[in-house]
Amino acid sequence: IATPDVTTLAMKNIERIEIIEGSAGTLFGNQAVGGVINIITKRPQEFHADMDVSVGSYDSRTLTTSVSDRFDNGISYRFAAEARASDNYRDNNALEYQNAVGRIDYEHTGSRVFGEIQYTNEDLETPAALFAEELKEDRRQSAAVYADDFQDTDTLVGRFGLSQDLSDIWSLDVELAYRDVDRKFANSFRSGPVPPADQTRDVYTLTPRLIGTLPMNGGEAIFTFGADLEKTDYHLRSSLGTQDVDQLIQAYYVQGVIPLNPKWSVTAGGRWAKVSNDITDSFAFAGGGELDDEVTVGTFGLTYRPERSWRLFARADENFRFAKVDEHTSVFGSTDGLNNQTGISYELGGEWSGDLGRVLLTAYRLELDDEISYDPALFHNVNLDSTMRKGLILEVWAKVHTDVDVGVYYSYVDSETDSGSFAGNRIPLVAEHSASLMVDYRPIPNLDLHAELLYVGDQVLGGDFANEFPELDDYTLFTLSGEYRINGWSFEARVNNLFDREYSETGSTGYDAGFTLRDSYFPAPERNFWLKVGYDF
Repeated sequence: IATPDVTTLAMKNIERIEIIEGSAGTLFGNQAVGGVINIITKRPQEFHADMDVSVGSYDSRTLTTSVSDRFDNGISYRFAAEARASDNYRDNNALEYQNAVGRIDYEHTGSRVFGEIQYTNEDLETPAALFAEELKEDRRQSAAVYADDFQDTDTLVGRFGLSQDLSDIWSLDVELAYRDVDRKFANSFRSGPVPPADQTRDVYTLTPRLIGTLPMNGGEAIFTFGADLEKTDYHLRSSLGTQDVDQLIQAYYVQGVIPLNPKWSVTAGGRWAKVSNDITDSFAFAGGGELDDEVTVGTFGLTYRPERSWRLFARADENFRFAKVDEHTSVFGSTDGLNNQTGISYELGGEWSGDLGRVLLTAYRLELDDEISYDPALFHNVNLDSTMRKGLILEVWAKVHTDVDVGVYYSYVDSETDSGSFAGNRIPLVAEHSASLMVDYRPIPNLDLHAELLYVGDQVLGGDFANEFPELDDYTLFTLSGEYRINGWSFEARVNNLFDREYSETGSTGYDAGFTLRDSYFPAPERNFWLKVGYDF
């Protein structure tokens, strides 16, 4: 499925990652359902060059490098590259990966333009899942039928952007992007191997935004007017047939954050979106077909700040998810057409932040209609009956000492299907409880020590909508790492899964060679080690 591919991002090119919890259908649009991860890439500022070399368990090696500079005439550049290779934890899971990205910026009074191009190559062997008795016998093995399975992906991304101040109040941001993904893969079944297939995906996007900041009621009102235009051409060629999907998404939105007085503000907005799919395949759409839909969503929220350190908020936000180009079809055929997913989330919470810490508590409820999910028993995606998730999220970060920071995260989720034949059942792959504890300690200058404890509760297996199979067991992991920096050098050591816990991060139902549906698991690595040496020029 064409989820955002973070593996094509060079870590050296990331400035920060913003995590927006809760749906954000108005501002971010399609697929902004349970949260948004917004990755901001670095802008060159001054000359900087670095190189890192890492080695680790499973014969893993990584080399990264970057160089950037900014000139007095407003031109700046950045180049980053990364190469990785590993045998990985499982048999038949070797990886070779290369990534290179180059960017040029030009800044002038009130304006900025940039161009960026990136190429990624990833060759990965895929070991598939194990049944319970295989997991017990040898959790690192891969069944013989998957010996020739693989996934080789070449990705080319180009971006061009413009930011222009139109006045003291208004500014215009425009970004044009192109992504070309060529993939060759073989995913076999227990009943026998499957010949390789070829998949291509070309995505064109245009995202203009007009942003205004106006003084109002003792504060600043921020208005955003924007459009998201996306065209995707998708082609799949396999031994079982062909699939061609042309998808066009167009959306227009407006949102305002308006102060009512120095303590109260309101957020309101709306988005209209339309999707058009032209589908031709060897199955249900052999003669061609069209699946079109449109949706309108809105958002409304109130924020109250009794004082600078406190923020109380309440929000309702509608969301939607159009079926992706590869969700209407499958290698075994196609559905008669998926409905597009819609929903609404409600949030109520408060945040305190100060010099010595931060506390955030949020209660939420997320209701979805026609949730799109993959059903391994049918080999294609389906629309679920209405589903509901409600819960609490607690985040705490505190500086307990000059040299010690502590972070706590806890999430409680009560999830269930609330109508249809599976009413009252838990939603697959949603843990009721998850938590983490993080400690950063700086015992001496230039030395950082980090410890993290992660707990994830039991989950229903993927595809087990009837809740009939064994659950995916809960697990607790402990990680230790340390970094020492001196004279431009950095030395880092890391131990993952310190107590050598045997666990599976995910699992699903799947057919054996006799086409009996069984529980299957994807075992995660046991204790593993990493060492890294870096130098900043």
